[in-house]
Amino acid sequence: MNKASVSEILLAARCPRLLAYHLSGGAGAWRQGRGGAGPMPGKLFHDELAAPLHQALSSGDNQLCRELQESLDVSSGGYRPQILAFLERRCLLPLLREKGGSLSSEGILALARGVETWGELIDRFLSSTGETDLTRVFHDPERDLEAELHPRDGEPVQVRGRYDSLLFDVSAGEGVLLEFKGGTRGGFPEAFLQVALYAMLVRETTRVAVRAMICHLEEEETPVTEYSAAELEAAREDVLAAVRQSREVKRRVVEEGGSGIEPSRSPQVCGECAYASRCDRDWGGGEEDFPDEAGQGLETIVDVLQSLNIGVRAEGYINGPRFIRYKILPRKGTTVRKLLNKSEDLQIALSSPVPPLIRTQAGYVSLDVPKQNTTPLTLRDVWNRGAESRPASRAAFPLGMTIEGEVEWADLSDPTMTSVLVGGTAGSGKSVFLRAAAVGLALNASERELELTLIDPKRVSFTDLKDLPHLASNVLMESGEALEALESLVETMEERYRLLEASGEADVTEYNKRNPLLPHQVLLIDEYADLILDREYKKRLETSVQRLGQKGRAAGVHLLLSTQRPDANIITPAIKANLQLTVALKVTNSSNSRVILNEAGAERLVGYGDMLVGGSVPVQRLQGPLVTREDIDAAFAHSNS
Repeated sequence: MNKASVSEILLAARCPRLLAYHLSGGAGAWRQGRGGAGPMPGKLFHDELAAPLHQALSSGDNQLCRELQESLDVSSGGYRPQILAFLERRCLLPLLREKGGSLSSEGILALARGVETWGELIDRFLSSTGETDLTRVFHDPERDLEAELHPRDGEPVQVRGRYDSLLFDVSAGEGVLLEFKGGTRGGFPEAFLQVALYAMLVRETTRVAVRAMICHLEEEETPVTEYSAAELEAAREDVLAAVRQSREVKRRVVEEGGSGIEPSRSPQVCGECAYASRCDRDWGGGEEDFPDEAGQGLETIVDVLQSLNIGVRAEGYINGPRFIRYKILPRKGTTVRKLLNKSEDLQIALSSPVPPLIRTQAGYVSLDVPKQNTTPLTLRDVWNRGAESRPASRAAFPLGMTIEGEVEWADLSDPTMTSVLVGGTAGSGKSVFLRAAAVGLALNASERELELTLIDPKRVSFTDLKDLPHLASNVLMESGEALEALESLVETMEERYRLLEASGEADVTEYNKRNPLLPHQVLLIDEYADLILDREYKKRLETSVQRLGQKGRAAGVHLLLSTQRPDANIITPAIKANLQLTVALKVTNSSNSRVILNEAGAERLVGYGDMLVGGSVPVQRLQGPLVTREDIDAAFAHSNS
């Protein structure tokens, strides 16, 4: 079993080569690239103040807990004065009497400010939750956690770590991870990854959802950063990517002598690292292993923004299949709006065909820029890469690949994606998406388990799929044929609901376990706008689409609808509300993007399968695959096997 500590995972995320040095006995490798430290004696604060008091408050049966509890019980307003007076009298002053002689005056002042920040955090938590019973709020600090985490490549890692403190919000039923950080918010991205990792360990070991509070002890303005449980869960893939990276560094060091370990993607880390002058010699695997397009692009972005008086710090990059995601951290006073306003300046400086897609992420701002040279992504590539993460459902197909190289699947039996809206301008990849969906579904299920209905008003999208054994009929090209197929599926759906009611089953998946097989019925429409040009059919088509979207999942009836006119006249609110998963390919303007995703961004995609996927799932960027003749032949072979 692979094993890793939280500290090792965070070190690998900062720089894989620093973890390699650490594993090879390099003294102080973990200190490199952390940025400057202030006068705060962080270890003293943690070991002598925070941890002992939180332990005392969690046990309840001691003088410290009783004393603070009594002062809170008699408070008629806020708790801040009582908490700060208690911390000064019972924690700070005794510590200074014992160890103040070994501290500088700056260290003593920093310690006092840190205690004040700590007290305000406790007051903030108690006031917001309305809970003043300290034994219900404070739980064991410094608890060891260990859980098996599963990166998508199938090799699990046993991860262990110890958080600073854990509070509990009784009213919300959530745990609250509390992490103390010396210094200011300079180490913010790594701190976020740390609490996201601890949150995952807590969920794996206790099944309790947690949110987090990071307390930057020397930050004068807004020292506490909070993250909801949903925000921490949204970082799951980033956490698993870091876990996988640490595992791969360990494997290379232990099994292969450490050759070809990737350098840090943050110029600041390299600029502050004592190993910088020798790490290429110690761990490099040849210049071709580490292309410099991304590194040069990151330097260009920082230089351009600084020349425009916009302060940012480089935080690295991710080299994806079609574009590079650059990570930057705005300095104090720099808003995301300022960055957005400079997107065209960045486009010119980077020689990019489109402005960078600028979005806020958990802990940084991302700028997505198309790569100069890319390799087409085929359905077979995606299928093989995502084999370990493929859902068990017979109604699943691969949506595409994330920038980290992970495969995202659409499972039409999942309530969050039972029907799909696809929008994009001409040439953006709508037909390619539907073809990949049809072939992906056919690869995943036999013709007994799946029936496809293809509607193609353009008459060219599905011609080479007309002989797929999964087809319920010929490819349909006329509005009348499409209407008949839709209304027939609505009747099938209603009949299946009667069967489910009679059998007492919740959906077709459960029904099929004990009854004759009901195949999933999937209808794919390439260019919905062309179908509703005929006013005679428009209202009936819209009604059928709406009903299938509303009720189709449990009956195993699903709809994938695409259009190059994603405006409110074509995608009405009633239709959009009932198509759970939305896929935005490149569109002509931000209004079209908002119709599909409820936010701008798709107007800055590069086309050819570059997509933003949202709706009932968090918005993320994927690269969709191309269908080759080999993929289609494989679908035929699968149905005959």
